[in-house]
Amino acid sequence: MKRLIICVFILISACKQEYPSVPRDVIPFEKMTQILADMHITDAVAATKAQGGMDEKLLTEEYYLQIYKNYGITKEDFVKSYHFYEGSPKLFNKLYDQVLSEISKREAVVGK
Repeated sequence: MKRLIICVFILISACKQEYPSVPRDVIPFEKMTQILADMHITDAVAATKAQGGMDEKLLTEEYYLQIYKNYGITKEDFVKSYHFYEGSPKLFNKLYDQVLSEISKREAVVGK
């Protein structure tokens, strides 16, 4: 009976996806999702404007500064948080699944 309980416990533990808890000094998951969605949209806008002769790198930097300001963070906060999420592949994949979902939602709203 003990072996059965141990086997069940091991199976349950193996099936559970483990995500590290997000430290207080890291941007929360949902907020990071919104920030990254904004950044990817910004990258597309800057690339489009660059085709018209504008400096893509300069535009991107200016847009990113505005995003940081809108979310009440600094570039350093973002970089630190990004590295935290990047350091946990499962959590990073989950984050980007949410980012893609968020971008798709926004695209559906704009397309109406």
